[in-house]
Amino acid sequence: MEERLVSKLVMAHPGELFRRRYLERHNISVQDAATKLNIHRENLMHFLNGNAPVSKELASKLETLTHVSANFWISWQNDYDRQQTEKTRQQNVDA
Repeated sequence: MEERLVSKLVMAHPGELFRRRYLERHNISVQDAATKLNIHRENLMHFLNGNAPVSKELASKLETLTHVSANFWISWQNDYDRQQTEKTRQQNVDA
């Protein structure tokens, strides 16, 4: 039963989570975050907009910046991907 409840919760992409819980909360610009993460601003924008996944490298950089473990970011991405796959599968079944 608990598994069903969790699967019905809509997860945010890790980039959205990073934007809301870190950038907005600490009033950090995308350019400043990109500089601190040592990545191109455009690549960060793809991540923030949900168009790029958390890689191992990015997870490590996020850990350094946010003090939230790289494993958290990778796990969140995996759970998000799993939910998106299930959503697509369910839409195909319903079609």
